[in-house]
Amino acid sequence: MIRKFASRLTRRESIPSPSNGPSSTKVSRSRSVHTGWNTDPDLFRYTRGRFVSNEAHEMAIRQVNFNMNELAKRVAESVGSTLTQCARVEKFPDGMFNKAFLFTMQDGTQVVGKIPNPNAGRAYYTTASEVATMDFVRNHLGTPAPRVLDWSSKATENPVGAEYIIMEMVTGVQLKTIWPRLDIRERFEVAKSISRYQKAWMSTLFTQYGSLYYLSDLDYTNPIMHRFAVGPSTGREFLDDGRIVMEFDRGPWNSVEQYKLAVGRREIACVQNMSHLPQSPLSLYGPGTYNPSRSKKIASLRNYLRVVKYLLPVDKSISSAFLWHPDLHSENIFVHPERPSEVLGIIDWQSSEIMPLFDHARQPYFLDYNGPSMTGLDPPVFPENFDQLDPAEQAAAQSLYLKMSLSALYRRFTCATNERLFRAMEFRQTPSFEMMLFAQNILVDGEALYRSRMLELEDEWSTLPGVQAAGNPPIPFHFSAGEANAIEEDAAGAIKAMELMQSLRQSLGNLWPEKGVVSPGQYDEVKTLLDQAKAEIVGPLAHSEKDRMAWEKSWPYHG
Repeated sequence: MIRKFASRLTRRESIPSPSNGPSSTKVSRSRSVHTGWNTDPDLFRYTRGRFVSNEAHEMAIRQVNFNMNELAKRVAESVGSTLTQCARVEKFPDGMFNKAFLFTMQDGTQVVGKIPNPNAGRAYYTTASEVATMDFVRNHLGTPAPRVLDWSSKATENPVGAEYIIMEMVTGVQLKTIWPRLDIRERFEVAKSISRYQKAWMSTLFTQYGSLYYLSDLDYTNPIMHRFAVGPSTGREFLDDGRIVMEFDRGPWNSVEQYKLAVGRREIACVQNMSHLPQSPLSLYGPGTYNPSRSKKIASLRNYLRVVKYLLPVDKSISSAFLWHPDLHSENIFVHPERPSEVLGIIDWQSSEIMPLFDHARQPYFLDYNGPSMTGLDPPVFPENFDQLDPAEQAAAQSLYLKMSLSALYRRFTCATNERLFRAMEFRQTPSFEMMLFAQNILVDGEALYRSRMLELEDEWSTLPGVQAAGNPPIPFHFSAGEANAIEEDAAGAIKAMELMQSLRQSLGNLWPEKGVVSPGQYDEVKTLLDQAKAEIVGPLAHSEKDRMAWEKSWPYHG
């Protein structure tokens, strides 16, 4: 039971973010008056949707004020034109972390300009690393990343007034536009193409963990391949949920153990120093469920620090450091419209990291599979009771079977052509990996179930390969009978909180605000439904005015 819900807590890593980069869908705004682009406020703010919780803050961290006229001038110069030859500026639909614009010259040349939002990452490092990464994967790893024409990672030292990247427009169409009409054979061909790029990314082994930069953009010298070096991580885990402004070790790290220890220490630093803990996106906490606790979060993480070296894989080859694309979903992959297995571009390299292979080895998001965990090479089994299901259940079962089949094909192809990556994929299904993955987001949620897993670990300890390889040392912590009872009680409350959130999500169906965002036209309806659901959920759990007030305070969907 605990593992079932623990996997839900860690599933956060497999939910793709809305696209951070250019999209080929309809742009939201254009203006063709030369040097008049600064007058349109929609170019600088988030317009793709509305937030059902803490909207003023969410909008503020996605507002960027800069000089669009100066950006247009630099775009024109990057292709040998002048500002007066820039015929049109169009805004792509907002990503969660960036704004992207399509600039069209009078001769038809099209160029993309990208501006990071304040929530995209730390100033300077985010843009500097993204540019170096695109250069490296394009010119050293043979990946069709966009070619950068001009860029600046220093907002105060350029007339645009913001960090920016100007790059070539990627050709082809987004994979998402044609994926629904592809049969399983065609989808598998796309998966094989991406798998080949993954193998190419494994052709360069790094000696440190972090993110990639030009050597000239770092204060120290530890070069790789002459112009490049590994520096602080720009990964989203080191930025999201308020971590962006906190002080902790961001790397680079010289070993996988250093890196994994830094993850635990990062979470402790944030738990200790944040004025308010982030709201969980997976649980509804309040009277009658579990009460999130800083002290229990820190206790969980200290136990993690004690055991992490025993959780690392015995197979050192899958701990090796590689550079990887962070978000292989169908909006970030551009393909030939008639030959979809021909990948023409992979965009959005922001937040790329050099991490252990086993951290990279998740199934690509574009395969659109979020069902039961799959191990080994056996094909999925079609439901034996298929004929007894009603039409809706049959459609759901058939859809799941097809997605499982595609996932199985990808796994078999990876095993045959990139066996090292397959071994890393298999390690991700072990209790050792589960315990590492579970710990890396305890700032936000999960300490109750993590402590329960630690309780179970006492019985499993001697079976862990890392423990056996170390000569079977004793487990470095112990829970008393009283502590064990309290942990199980907390876990039961945490599971109830997750079930409440699941119930809330199901009650809204297709109107559920994924990542807290809804379309502007649905905002009022969704807010009304959330208020109604709150009354239905909180009513049976609030046994006093004090309980009701506590639920009112903890309810996540306020304005």
